[in-house]
Amino acid sequence: MEMTLGNCFARSARKYPFKWAVLDDKKRLSYKDLNSNVNRLAHALWGLGLRKGMRAATLSFNCVELMQVYLANLKLGVVTVPLDARATKEEILRQVFLTEPHAFFFHAGMAGAAQAVLEKDYELEPVVCFGGKAQLPAKHMEELLSLGSDAEPQEKVREKDDAFILFTGGTTGVPKGAVLTHRSLLWNIICVTSENQCPSPEDITFYPMQMFHSAALSRFLAFMYAGGTFIGSSSFDPEQYLAMVERERTTFIVGNTAIWLKLLEVQRLKRYNTDSMKRWLHTHDALQPDLRKEIQELLFPKGQMYGSYALTEASPAVTVLKPWDEPSHWSSVGKPYMCTEVRIAEPESDLPVETSEVGEIQVRGPTLMRCYFRNPKETRAALKGGWLHTGDLGRYDEKGYLYVVDRLKDMIKSGGMNIYAREVEDVLMGHPRVKEAAVIGVPHQRWGETVRAIVVPKKGEFLTQEDIFSFCRDRMAPHKKPTSVVFLEELPRGSFGGKVLKRVLRELYGKP
Repeated sequence: MEMTLGNCFARSARKYPFKWAVLDDKKRLSYKDLNSNVNRLAHALWGLGLRKGMRAATLSFNCVELMQVYLANLKLGVVTVPLDARATKEEILRQVFLTEPHAFFFHAGMAGAAQAVLEKDYELEPVVCFGGKAQLPAKHMEELLSLGSDAEPQEKVREKDDAFILFTGGTTGVPKGAVLTHRSLLWNIICVTSENQCPSPEDITFYPMQMFHSAALSRFLAFMYAGGTFIGSSSFDPEQYLAMVERERTTFIVGNTAIWLKLLEVQRLKRYNTDSMKRWLHTHDALQPDLRKEIQELLFPKGQMYGSYALTEASPAVTVLKPWDEPSHWSSVGKPYMCTEVRIAEPESDLPVETSEVGEIQVRGPTLMRCYFRNPKETRAALKGGWLHTGDLGRYDEKGYLYVVDRLKDMIKSGGMNIYAREVEDVLMGHPRVKEAAVIGVPHQRWGETVRAIVVPKKGEFLTQEDIFSFCRDRMAPHKKPTSVVFLEELPRGSFGGKVLKRVLRELYGKP
């Protein structure tokens, strides 16, 4: 039997038939019932002409029905294309145009955007609606479940076959479809699960991100692989989230700075019982020490903190920072997983740099994407020499810990000196009245560029430009100090994991 994502889920269903597999805002299913629904749906879709290698787009927020679609497609060998449900209609149509799906699944709550897709006459068949009724020409999932057999589908899916096309480029505005195979996703799941001892059959996670995002999707697949329980929700409400953690006794969470800040605002007032949380994983960047301390004391007093560096193109986890790593390494993103090789290279020559020198982070291993869908030029550039060129700048220390310094395109050049935006942002985040901060370069006639700080004060706090200048005066070299400050109520973030959209900041505030 081939090692595929569908087969791994079926194995969990055989081993843990009466365990809860998935939950959402309205329903929950055991592994036995979920597998039965998945098989029925797969047989019904096969009867409607959906075949191995075809592409099926989905438009939905997290729900049990969406999970059933993902798993049914995996068993059929159909390639799922999760569309960004938070995107505008124009952005969704662009994603459909780029991938030309054969079939289309949508949640009834997304009927408006779904209608825009159907009006383009892409010859989509079948079109399936779930989560309610919609006045659109579509099959309804409940009807399909009543038609199919619950026997295991017999499609010969291989581990080398494509499984998902996930859109990346949310921070650049230029979407690319990263093609991930059963093999690349499984390698990532196996490495992460074995090194972190999580998830296990006893683990329960309530995931705050949506499953058109690689981190959420890979975590869902990992829980189905391990026999754990995955809770999804159509939206992220911090109070409802903490109430669910208390009620369901969840043991694992993944989040980023934006998510932790929202949860802390609620927890400071209501104090939900989160003692069940055993592990919490921070992604995207190094966590500020003060924020880490408050999360550990107030949010997850019995939880161990993990850190990670991840990319959609790497399925997605690349490194891990473990709870027992020394505090002196907490500003790093840890060390590469056992199945992943990471080097630091000079961006133009691709030659490795010395330890402690800054260069581009490049990744190699079995977890990498196969390609960007129908984009050979970008694929060649991204996978040149067999290494994934991440566009991130980083360095190794003497003990092999990786530090993410900046995005290559976000580096500011002032008076011939390189300024790493993240370095300045880390200083700004140390101000006791600053909630969030980002910096960009703005043109300067003499220096080429200077630093502009974009600052979000904490709730109820007031800051002036001079407050920021004064705070930075003795904390960084003169050429790194901000020369201007913009105050906002919040930073613009993308739907892909809450990353700050620097391109939007540059468009709005990047002029002298």
